[in-house]
Amino acid sequence: MDPLMLLFLLIAGLTGADSVSTVSWVSVLSGGSVTIPCFYEDRYKTHVKYWCRGKDWRSCTPIVHTDSPQEGKVSVRDDPDQRVFTVTIKNLTARDSSYFWCGVRISGGSDVGGHVALSVTDGVFTVKWVHVQRGGSVTIPCFYEDRYKTHVKYWCRGYDVRSCTPIVHTDSPQEGKVSVRDDPDQRVFTVTINNLTAEDSDIYWCRIKISEASDPGDQVSLSVTFGSQRLSVDKLEVTGVEGDSVSVQCRYENRDSLKLWCKIGGSCVSERSVSLDGRPVQIMDDRVNGVFSVTVRRLERKDTGWYWCDAGGLQIPVHITVNPISMTESPWSSLFLYVGLGSLVLLLIIIIIITWKVRDKHKKKMAKRQNPGRTELTLNPNHEYTVIDRSDIIEGAPPGQASEEPGADVTYSSIVLQDPEQVSSRCSSHHPAVTPASDVVYSSVALKHRE
Repeated sequence: MDPLMLLFLLIAGLTGADSVSTVSWVSVLSGGSVTIPCFYEDRYKTHVKYWCRGKDWRSCTPIVHTDSPQEGKVSVRDDPDQRVFTVTIKNLTARDSSYFWCGVRISGGSDVGGHVALSVTDGVFTVKWVHVQRGGSVTIPCFYEDRYKTHVKYWCRGYDVRSCTPIVHTDSPQEGKVSVRDDPDQRVFTVTINNLTAEDSDIYWCRIKISEASDPGDQVSLSVTFGSQRLSVDKLEVTGVEGDSVSVQCRYENRDSLKLWCKIGGSCVSERSVSLDGRPVQIMDDRVNGVFSVTVRRLERKDTGWYWCDAGGLQIPVHITVNPISMTESPWSSLFLYVGLGSLVLLLIIIIIITWKVRDKHKKKMAKRQNPGRTELTLNPNHEYTVIDRSDIIEGAPPGQASEEPGADVTYSSIVLQDPEQVSSRCSSHHPAVTPASDVVYSSVALKHRE
C-alpha cells in the first residue's frame, strides 16, 4: 500500500467527527457508478455545497456545486432535512481514481470539508481496511466483473502486487486456516481466514488469473489486534425473509468516529439517513456501550449481498441473505393453511349434498308428472312379479280404461309375471291361464274410497 495513502486513511479515521464528514475510502469496479454521502452540521443547511478533486484541500478543483448541480457524469443533490448532500459519479474509469473533498462554502471565511479516497479498479475490488481481534476469523469478499466468471481467482499476500505470494486458488481451495469459495452467479469470491494471529497482519490482494504480468486485482489491509477489536459485528452472515427486517450490531472502539452502513459497490448511510438504495434503514448509535445497530426493513430478494460497517475508516464486511416467503416460516401460516383447506373441503361436501338433493327431488318430480297416481313396487329381489296400483280405473272396468268420474278412488291391483311358466295354480284359479303372448295376471280390483 502507498505510504501516503496509508497516512491518508489514518488521518481520515481521526477526523470523522469534523464539521463535514464522509466515508474514508470507496472502491468501485470500472464502468460502474457510486454515490458518496457528505454529512454536515445543522448550521450549514442553507450553505452551498460542492465536490472537489485533489490531495490538497486548499488547492483542490471544484467539479460540481449544489447551486448548479450537473446531471451528467457527476451530479450532486442536497437534503437539508437529513443534513447530507450526495455526489453520484457514473461510468467510472481508472482515471477517476483520486482524492476528493466534500466542501461547504463559507462566505467571508474558510470553507470546511471532509476527504475521501476513490479507487476505481479494473476487474476486481474489495474492502480496504479491516481490523480483527487475535484468535478470531474474518471473511473478505472480492467482487469481479462478469467477464471473469470462469477464470481462476486467488488470494495473494505482499506489499507489491507484482511479487505477492499466492496463498490459495479457487481451482484448489484449501479448507484449513485459509480457504476460498467462488460464487459466479453473484460474481464474488470470498476468502476466509481462521485463528488469526499478529503474524497475519499484512497487505493482501484479490486477483484474477489471466497472466502473471496482467492479473487484475485489488488490495486490502488486514490488521490483527491484541486487545479489544476496534470494529466488529455480532454476526458476519445475517438471514432475513422478504417483507421482513434484519438487524446488525456493529461494535466500535472510537466513540467519536463517524459510523456508516454501506453496500459494497453502492452507497453509504449514517445515523441521520432513513434509507439506502430505496430501502428503509434505521441506525441507532449507543455510544455508552460502543455499538451502533443497523435495521433494514421491507426486505426484497435483490437486497441479498455484501455490506459493511464503517467506523472511522475501519470496515467489517457483513453478508445479508434474503429468502423468499415460505409457509413454513410461521406456525400461524400453517394454521391458516389447514383452516383454509378444511373450509374448502367442507364447502365441497355441502355443495355435493345440495346438488344430490336437488337432482333427487327433480327426478321424483319428473316421475310423478309422467305417471300420475301410479306407484310401482318390487315385491322381491328376483323381480318375478310386480304390484301396480292404479287409482284411475273405475270399479269393474277392464284394465287400461280410464275413469270417467273425476276423483274416483278405485285401485286396481295386478301382478306382472316375468316368466309365464312360473305362475302358481292359485293365481290361475282366479284368472284364465296366461298365454305366452300375455304375461299379466289381474288378481283383484279393490275400491279404495267412494263418497
